[in-house]
Amino acid sequence: MATLAAFAAKHGITFPLLADEGSRVIRELGMFDDDLDRHHAEFGRTVRDDQRGVAYPAVFLLDRAGTVLQKRVHRNYRIRDTGGGLLETVLGRAAADRGPGTMVAGEAVEIRASLDSPVYRPYQQLQLTIELAIRGDWHVYAPPAPDGYTPLVVEVAPADGLEVGEPSWPAARPFSVEGLDDAFWVFDGTVRGRVPLVVAAAAGSGDRRIGVTVRYQACTRAACAPPAATRFDLLIREAPFAE
Repeated sequence: MATLAAFAAKHGITFPLLADEGSRVIRELGMFDDDLDRHHAEFGRTVRDDQRGVAYPAVFLLDRAGTVLQKRVHRNYRIRDTGGGLLETVLGRAAADRGPGTMVAGEAVEIRASLDSPVYRPYQQLQLTIELAIRGDWHVYAPPAPDGYTPLVVEVAPADGLEVGEPSWPAARPFSVEGLDDAFWVFDGTVRGRVPLVVAAAAGSGDRRIGVTVRYQACTRAACAPPAATRFDLLIREAPFAE
């Protein structure tokens, strides 16, 4: 309790902090890290005695009654969500301090892309948001698409230490073409997807340029435009290092 009180005073924390003597609560919540030696070994570290009995980091989403709706746990204990990313992915609210973004307008589709934070920290999980504003009666094909059609795909250029997760998109709607037996799924209107990114690198790696390509094919019921590929770069700064 004395350690937490000093920590709260140092950082200006005014809400209660739990001193979990004996790790009872984190065991009940399924957060006790009982494989700490292996987890530290992944990063070439050994475990000190005072580090045992710690929680594996997780984020719980509660409703107003305190019921747990979701538990978010990453593949290793270094990866953490950004505050802005949690607001957007979990609560559906736009982050106040977004990162770098760009906009590219085409004949049928306008593409906006941005990161959820202006800076990155080692092993922090960022969210790359891709928003398509599809005009009028145009649509784009959702993956997977039948042979001969180009589905919506987001490609992030490989870079040292950059880990790219699977993109998530809203549900597409079914679409049929008279005279064809193929099953189509399409997006229209405004579509927003997200791609998780982790810079798995040590502090001091420097600023990063993230190359992104969005591929799609826009069609109406009467005609299809040629497949399109829009490429852009997002520059994100490394946050100042604090020991």
